Amino acid sequence: MSKPLLHLDADTSIKALQAALLSRSHDVTRTPTEWMALDASDEAQLLEATARGRCIFTFNIRDFQVLAQRYPEHGGIILAAQR
Repeated sequence: MSKPLLHLDADTSIKALQAALLSRSHDVTRTPTEWMALDASDEAQLLEATARGRCIFTFNIRDFQVLAQRYPEHGGIILAAQR
């Protein structure tokens, strides 16, 4: 099974998290990037990640649960509780 292509949304966009995932051979991008502005909406981040074949990783559980229902053909959403 291949590893998913990941995108860290603005809430999880921590350089150290990206570096840790990259060091473990994950293909991961983060907001901001050349194709995603830091102030992009949650909807824009989900749709652009999906268009690029990426699964989005977020701490923003409430908003992305709504977006998952609105866009059921998304590329995957990993919801994580932030502690």
